[in-house]
Amino acid sequence: MIRLKEKPRFSLVFSLLLLLLTYGAEGLLYGAWMQGLVRQESFLTNFIESTRLSILYGASLLGIMLLVVMFTSPVFLLTVGLSSWLKSDTRTLISVLLGAFAFAIIVQRVDYFGRLLVLVSAVFLGKLDLQLAGCNRWVCSLILILLCWFGFTGGILAFYQLN
Repeated sequence: MIRLKEKPRFSLVFSLLLLLLTYGAEGLLYGAWMQGLVRQESFLTNFIESTRLSILYGASLLGIMLLVVMFTSPVFLLTVGLSSWLKSDTRTLISVLLGAFAFAIIVQRVDYFGRLLVLVSAVFLGKLDLQLAGCNRWVCSLILILLCWFGFTGGILAFYQLN
């Protein structure tokens, strides 16, 4: 691996701090959304409030993990999976329809798409600095998942502490 600098420590610490703050801010926004959804009492009405909050929190952590793993995996794995998927005309049609639907959702909800881009760019920056520091690809993914979870959880806890 080629190192761009002799001591990439400052940029590594700065990018990981930026990652924590980005996911902390997202956790703060998600905490407000969670509280509003639970107060409606139309979501998972069979469970008590703490169970509903746990389900929403667990789903968000799973989503963060999938996001980080998907965007830090090598491009080779994605292209191999897609090349076998697009060999059939029916699958290609389904892919085009799903792509058009995703584009329509993105156009309708530009604010959510912008937030997703900020989260993904923070993960990419952290991955780049971790790899420049000499970390393995899987170690990078594990560190990024843990830092994203920690920042997100900190943001949710900060929301409930402020309220």
